[in-house]
Order: sequence, then structure tokens, then C-alpha cells
Amino acid sequence: MEYTTIQLREMPALSSPTMIIGLRGWGNALDVSADMAAYLVDQNNGQSIGRIHSDACYRYDENRPLTKIETGEIKAIHGPGGHLYAVHSNRDDEDLLILVADEPSLNWHRFSNELVDLALNLGARAVFTLGSMFDHVLHTDRIISAATTGIDFSRVFKRYGVVSINYHGPTAIHTLILDGCRKRGIAGASLWCHCPAYLQGITHHGLMIQLGRILGEMIPFSIRTDELQTRWEALEIQIQQLISENPKLEGIIEEIRKKKREGAWEGIKQNGSDQGNVINLEDFRD
Repeated sequence: MEYTTIQLREMPALSSPTMIIGLRGWGNALDVSADMAAYLVDQNNGQSIGRIHSDACYRYDENRPLTKIETGEIKAIHGPGGHLYAVHSNRDDEDLLILVADEPSLNWHRFSNELVDLALNLGARAVFTLGSMFDHVLHTDRIISAATTGIDFSRVFKRYGVVSINYHGPTAIHTLILDGCRKRGIAGASLWCHCPAYLQGITHHGLMIQLGRILGEMIPFSIRTDELQTRWEALEIQIQQLISENPKLEGIIEEIRKKKREGAWEGIKQNGSDQGNVINLEDFRD
């Protein structure tokens, strides 16, 4: 089958794979969603089998191509987009098809439908989209919410405290992909990590660890998180030190704790943080 938004070099020979989608852009707070997908590729020697068609999916005045010029000579131009990777697992795990890409700005319906078509053509058993948003939460929280195609993942969700999403309003491309799965009868879920609004400019490896644990049971697939744990422990020491040295930041965090203790916490209900309240850690550095 020919696609207009996806350029495949080859149709991979995968056995009932699970498709995992991590997009850079709006739904990628603290780099959790795209970095989780990229981490799975790196840890499992994923092989690139294709890419997103840049002309079909992106506005270049918003997401400009990158060029390489040396001593006045043009060497290369690379458009926005991303790659599809195939992961051939061992006999105990399932195969994966992983997309790591910039969030498309054009042809959302066509792109979503073609991803679902590809999943069907490969005999995929499920499609999972990964997202992350800023919220009024603590950096020690591991809050993940989810929407599904109606397939019951309650056993895994209950074990990890995954919250069912209740939301009316503007949507992300993740929801279009999920709705396409629902209409075509493919199991699917959209997992959203809730990131602390007072952190900026870092990758939240702690949430990636939790996301990896949940995915590992939903697929099932063995996801090693030791490297993520090491990274997060080192970063958490820096965060705690910065908090202790800055009374204003400490007060903001204590206010969140207080609201949670009093039952007045509105984090998940607000479906994200008011951007006017986002605090960059750089603001508190000497």
C-alpha cells in the first residue's frame, strides 16, 4: 500500500507488533513522551524503516528545515519529521513499531488514518500514543492519566494508579490517532504524564521510569529502566538542592503539598498548568 504522509523503505517482517508513538512538540512536556519512545529504540537496537514525509506534514515557516553550510558550500538540508523503527524482540517479548517524530502541523486526519492503516497491514495488536503535559504537581509525583479505545486495561491501570481522563475541549493529534484505532477495531491507549510546572529545561526520567513500567505490562515487553534510574537520582539531588536554596520556589512547592493534604488539589481536573504560572528553574539560579 502506498502512503502520502509516511515514506517506507521497506515493510518490516514483524509478528503482531505493538505500535508506540512519541511526538516532539506540544504534548512533550519535559521531553517525556518523545524521549521514552527514543529510549525504547536505543535500548532495543531499533532499525529505521521509514520516515515522515516532511512536505505532507509540516509547515516550514513554523518548523523550518535545518541546513549545514561549511566554508560557503551547502552540504545538507534536513526537513522536520521523524523516523519509524522496527524492534525485533526475543521470543518472550512482542515486536514493536516505534515512531519518534515532530508533531505534524498539517494533514492530521490523513496522517492518523495512514498510521492506523500501517498498523492494520502489519497485524498490530495495539497502538499506544505517549504524551506529557505541565500540571500543578510535584517532581516526586508519578501521575499518569489515560484514554483508551474502550479496551479494558484496568488491571494495569489500577496497579499503577493511572487516572481515567475526563476532558472536553481542544484536542491533540494523539486523540485523532486513538479515535482512528477505535473506528478500525484496534486496541489503543493514550498515556499522559503530568509534569511539574516549576521544572523546565530537563528530561523527567522519573516519569519515564513509571511510563516504562506501565508499558512493559500493557504490551508485554521487558523494558530496562536502570539507566533512567541512575540519571534521575543524579538530577533529583540537584533539584532538591536548588529548592532548599530558594525560598520562593520552596514556597510554591509547599503550597502544592498543602492543597493535596487538604483535598483541594486541582491538578488533574485542570488538565494542565496555566502557562502564566510556569516557573523556570533557571529563574532561581544565582
